[in-house]
Amino acid sequence: MESSRKKVVITGISGFLGSQVCKTFLESGKYHVRGTVRDKNNEKKIGPLRKAFGSLFNDLELVEADLMNAQSLDSAIQGMDFVIHTASPFPGEKPKDENEIIKPAVEGTMAVVRAVHKYKVKRVVITSSVASIMFQTEETKKDIYTEADWSNLKGCEPYEKSKTLAEQAAWDYLRDLPENEKFELVTINPSLILGPSIVQSDFTSGIVIQKIMGEKFPGMPKIMFPIVDVRDVALAHLRGIEVEEAKGNRFILSCKGVWFVEIASALKSEFGKSYKIKDKELSYCTIKIAALFDKSVKLIVPMWGKTLNLENQKSRDILGIDYIYPQKSVIDMAHSMIESGLIKNKIKK
Repeated sequence: MESSRKKVVITGISGFLGSQVCKTFLESGKYHVRGTVRDKNNEKKIGPLRKAFGSLFNDLELVEADLMNAQSLDSAIQGMDFVIHTASPFPGEKPKDENEIIKPAVEGTMAVVRAVHKYKVKRVVITSSVASIMFQTEETKKDIYTEADWSNLKGCEPYEKSKTLAEQAAWDYLRDLPENEKFELVTINPSLILGPSIVQSDFTSGIVIQKIMGEKFPGMPKIMFPIVDVRDVALAHLRGIEVEEAKGNRFILSCKGVWFVEIASALKSEFGKSYKIKDKELSYCTIKIAALFDKSVKLIVPMWGKTLNLENQKSRDILGIDYIYPQKSVIDMAHSMIESGLIKNKIKK
């Protein structure tokens, strides 16, 4: 019965993660789902959702909202039982002014939590990132990071700083409320999210796969990324609402750390007959030179040769996440991007 369904609003459902979160909630059949987009009439953004959700698209209530328009977020949240806030800016390159990223991330999150408080929403799940946990200076770095850790702002680039400040602002706001006005807060802190894509426009998580498959890399940098599948992250958001013990917690979502060369090897094993995938490691000197000409390369230079280890036991124990292995995430993502045209189809039949 529609009237008995709890109401949840999910921000940013035309994004790579937001679309999968929305699909997961719709498929559960337990909720009336309201999804926010910037423009309901943008068929390039809405069309892929209609296709991916199938008949469930008719159960979705679309509303317009923008991170930099607090009133639009306020209106979207009014009357809801739960809120899932996935929308957040992610730069393709380092901005000239860090506030281009920090301001919308923090102000968008604060608009959400203020509306949650105002309308007495029971629980809000905010998509944060391991960027708010594991970025440190040489003096504060650790061998393994847990949910008790916070990134050191002195060791952060603008994106990491934006995620750290936005998440801290949410927890600080809740802490300072009178006890009888507190709501339940959960933050999901995913690592690099890979896996199949619903959306058909360029998105940051797909750039790595796009460049490897597009033969843009002469080889692989010695960079490790902790990886998590988008389907696991979407499920974590649903469990973040449904599992009583989740309230008041941060959750690292990460399967394991994977080197670029392992990503390339997985792609080569699946697509090597059709794509010229180079799975040999590049020298540090080559990357340093490339960074002089490519701002996106410059972002990864500080990560050269560093192992990044994250403790994920809390997500397993409380949210019941049984992680999809990274190689499957990589291959499934590539297939979805070929199907949508984001990667040129060279597969020989």
